[in-house]
Amino acid sequence: MSGSAAPPPLPQTVGVRPARLEAFSDGVFAIAATLLVLELRVPRGVGDLAQTLLDAWPAYAAYLVSFLTIGIIWVNHHTLLEHIRRVDRPFLYLNVLLLLWVAIVPFPTSVLDEYLLSDRGATVAAVLYGAVGLLIAVAFSAIFFYATRDEQLLVDRAHARRIREEGRLFPIGLAAYAAGIALAFVAPVASVAIYGLTALFYALPQLPAAPQR
Repeated sequence: MSGSAAPPPLPQTVGVRPARLEAFSDGVFAIAATLLVLELRVPRGVGDLAQTLLDAWPAYAAYLVSFLTIGIIWVNHHTLLEHIRRVDRPFLYLNVLLLLWVAIVPFPTSVLDEYLLSDRGATVAAVLYGAVGLLIAVAFSAIFFYATRDEQLLVDRAHARRIREEGRLFPIGLAAYAAGIALAFVAPVASVAIYGLTALFYALPQLPAAPQR
């Protein structure tokens, strides 16, 4: 009988491969992004088409900010999953939470389009939009820091530490969304600009390339 110690058991995981999780997530991201274009309606029966198109700028602004938000979060989500070698049940639930808020983005986008220039509804529309963006940021941050807390889901502890250091700027986006929501009570249009800049901010963290598996 050998005197060597038995190898430690692998962490308990569920039977979902990262590739399968990524395929499901990509589908939700793609559907949510595609639904946004339905808010860009063709004007009918108008005398001055050019002016009517210009007056519809809230729809274009809402579409642009929402598409940037979904697209950039998808890029970061895809990059993170490249580093994942296994998924466990808490990770799956956190991912479902993220997809819940991503899937609902077309709704606040439609509300923002409809009420951004309204005297009574602009603040509510901008707050609602910012709240959904904040929830997306919270959910993604939860996924990111859960996955990088140790070596359980990633390649090793050193690799997890390096990724966490590269993504240390992610929580700043939470404060930016909170500032945008506060600004919505004073200047709803300006708050939408803050949301757009916050979406661009999430493109800044550059996660390291995933090692060959």
